[in-house]
Amino acid sequence: MITIKFIEAFLFGLLSILGVFAIYYSAIIVRVLVKHRKDKAPLTSYFLNPEQASVPYFIYAGIFGFLTGLILMLDYIDGGFTPITPLQYTTFFSGFIFAVLTAFFIVLDIKFWYTRFKRFL
Repeated sequence: MITIKFIEAFLFGLLSILGVFAIYYSAIIVRVLVKHRKDKAPLTSYFLNPEQASVPYFIYAGIFGFLTGLILMLDYIDGGFTPITPLQYTTFFSGFIFAVLTAFFIVLDIKFWYTRFKRFL
């Protein structure tokens, strides 16, 4: 049987794994931007090819970030940080789920920039 502690550990694990990917992609992006700070080649190449634009994942991350904050506020109002009732469990885990979705879309956005800039290493 799946317990509450297992679900919490699983969601924290997902957030940790997404964080590792985000750190790796961000480090490569920062390295490329620092390496080309004088000629600005990565940004120039991106702006000169508008047909390669894709879905702005950052918008989705903002929406889910807003929903995470809203659920956390509702969780604070109903006292669900130590859940007892089904409503408190619902708001408690909804906050985690929205946080995982937010982190997922942030990693997708960072990966988008990573794929554009990795050829400049």
